Amino acid sequence: MLLLLVTASLISFSAKAEDCHEKIVIDSVEYILPERWCGQKLDSLDMADPKKLSRLPDSLTYESYRIYVLPKTKEALLLMSSEAGKDSVFLIVDSGFRSVGFQESIIKNRLKAGEEYQKVINYVAPPGYSQHHSGLAVDFFPSEALFAKSKEYLWLKNNAANFGFYESYPEDSSGYIPWESWHWIFYSDSLKQ
Repeated sequence: MLLLLVTASLISFSAKAEDCHEKIVIDSVEYILPERWCGQKLDSLDMADPKKLSRLPDSLTYESYRIYVLPKTKEALLLMSSEAGKDSVFLIVDSGFRSVGFQESIIKNRLKAGEEYQKVINYVAPPGYSQHHSGLAVDFFPSEALFAKSKEYLWLKNNAANFGFYESYPEDSSGYIPWESWHWIFYSDSLKQ
């Protein structure tokens, strides 16, 4: 199911904003989702069980953040990081698993800081819609446009698929979904042995 969601996110959708009737509720306020997120809600079976997550080593995380992913994601990430290090490329993760509640708090905090809902929801997945809920997605540091110009990004573009990682929202997504060069997801079925 998650693979279908990611595949769908990589193509341009024909749905119009007025065709989307999906909503979220934050602090008792109901918000309509923009078309970017229509049909992208994760099935509960695709959400990681927090009890089954594994913590990434501090050496792989930004400022020793406590970042968790599924064990198979961690194993592939450690292997990929080791190989990248041989090329003097040091991959640093600054986000992994996020609960639905944590995802909601990201939006709440940005709204409380005065950002408009439409701006926030364009770049922050609604609760229940984030690939981070799966325990398979990671954001590399820095999680911003600067990453696209880094040697880490170039290395990932050339090598990540060998370890089962794919860029979820690539530059060539026809403008439908903003480019997130830092956001990558792991598919165990695609890991090259």
